[in-house]
Amino acid sequence: MQINLFESIRIFIEIVESGSFSQASENLQIHRPAVTKALQQLEQHCGVRLMQRTTRRINLTPEGEAFYRNSKPLLSQADDLIGSFAPNRPLRGQLRVDMPVAFAALWVVPHLPEFYQDHPEIEIILSGSDRRKDMLHDGLDCVLRMGELEDGDYVARNLGSIKMATCASPAYLEAHGMPETLSDLRDHRAVNWINSSSRQIMPWTFQTADGPEEIYLPGKLVLDNSEAYIAAAVAGLGLVQGMHFYLKPHIENGSLVEVLPGNPAPPRRLSLLYPHRHISYKVRVFSEWLEKLLLVLR
Repeated sequence: MQINLFESIRIFIEIVESGSFSQASENLQIHRPAVTKALQQLEQHCGVRLMQRTTRRINLTPEGEAFYRNSKPLLSQADDLIGSFAPNRPLRGQLRVDMPVAFAALWVVPHLPEFYQDHPEIEIILSGSDRRKDMLHDGLDCVLRMGELEDGDYVARNLGSIKMATCASPAYLEAHGMPETLSDLRDHRAVNWINSSSRQIMPWTFQTADGPEEIYLPGKLVLDNSEAYIAAAVAGLGLVQGMHFYLKPHIENGSLVEVLPGNPAPPRRLSLLYPHRHISYKVRVFSEWLEKLLLVLR
């Protein structure tokens, strides 16, 4: 049996990342039976079942997960090899990215027209989510993360750091007073943030003469969504600590007030994670663009 192994692997990866045979067919612009046949031939060639298919969903077998994890970087390297002989060939194809809602809405999406001026043939599938996703399970090429990293299996590119701020609404400060020192925080309440992966409430961090200090503040509201977090602050439900560029519009219009300027929150690291030691050309180009874009926020 003859098999176009390169094309079959590409189809297999598309099925995994799109989540269905129909969507893979649409994305690759080939007939649905061709997608099914390519997977069958690939499984016969490998001698193992790569996917379990039902009428509602597909699931990777353990062999399928290993095949996906190892075949994607090989396919990226093959694409980059071919592209190296045609350096003027435009970047094309899909790039699947996940990042926090605030970055997507206020930072990346408004500047995407500039990216598309240089790369008009790339299709970005951007998911804005404050819940951390699994790159393999969700078929992502890269994810944008802020703060300390827990994903030891992935490669991280440091993009720089993000300025942070601590704020409260005028109504909250009128009711509870303006905190002048960290010890004053004992008489205040916080809107706390929970890590969606560990389900742990995140500590508050402040810069002191002795270095960064972590504090857990009491509060009656815990959130894991950045839009709700800002809304809670504006509503006067407590102190919040977040990215300065996200809080800045509310500081400028007076709905939030920055507090504790003598103990600012330390900047937090911003990283782009990708699943393979070999960074694909698409991810590298996008990463370099993000790094330049970050200079605007510093």
